[in-house]
Amino acid sequence: MQEGLNHKMEMNKVTLITIANKKDIYLEFINNLKTQVNVNYELITIWNDKKQYSSARQAYNTAAAKSTGDILIFLHPDIRFTATTALSDIIFQLSSLKKFGVVGIAGSPKELVGDDRIIVTNIVHGKNKISVPNSTKINAPVEVQTVDEALFIMSKKFWEEHPFPSKEGWHLYAVEQCLIASNAGFKNFVIPIKDIWHTSDGKSEDYRYTLQVRKLIREYRKYTNTINTTVKRWRTRGIYAQIYILFYLFKMYIKFLLGR
Repeated sequence: MQEGLNHKMEMNKVTLITIANKKDIYLEFINNLKTQVNVNYELITIWNDKKQYSSARQAYNTAAAKSTGDILIFLHPDIRFTATTALSDIIFQLSSLKKFGVVGIAGSPKELVGDDRIIVTNIVHGKNKISVPNSTKINAPVEVQTVDEALFIMSKKFWEEHPFPSKEGWHLYAVEQCLIASNAGFKNFVIPIKDIWHTSDGKSEDYRYTLQVRKLIREYRKYTNTINTTVKRWRTRGIYAQIYILFYLFKMYIKFLLGR
């Protein structure tokens, strides 16, 4: 299913891509999107209400192949813009970034203070519109190692050269694109957008998430000694890293079984 919603803007056209499976949330998303001004965009919606796709990567590659925009914005349907110029502000801020790989609205830098997780973001989330716990607000673009999946951006050219890898599952696809971008010599950024509300509380982590973390650790440990995400800092090398990921996987699987 594809919908086009176009407004006049001097900047290049962008393509918004979302994966939907609940009509009520999607209709709220569409109504909110219609409030955006001063931007020329198309919307490509991938419906997965009958589990047509086995992974977000597969769905996003399918949509990106159909896109006509120079900029691709991948976003969850529970994202809401709280100002009419929020989307145009995102696009405007991209013009100041040179050779970017992936750009997001929340992320984690490669260099951390101690072992603590660091999240840089200005967005609010959850039904009460609260700031992300333990996050650092920013006033200018900040270079990061990885970005969050709720909303992230790549150029169409970058995607053509680095499409999403063929992996199953629904986690860490933006994180992996960031790792790919870094290895290819690009920089990843979080931009200081204040007018975005992620209506979800962001808690999608489960044992399947941890399984995909383990795969990324195995694949990218030769490039980096840590993978820093908005969920956790993951060491990639050494016996401690191996023991910790197995322990964490066991803990999350037990939690899953108890919650069934």
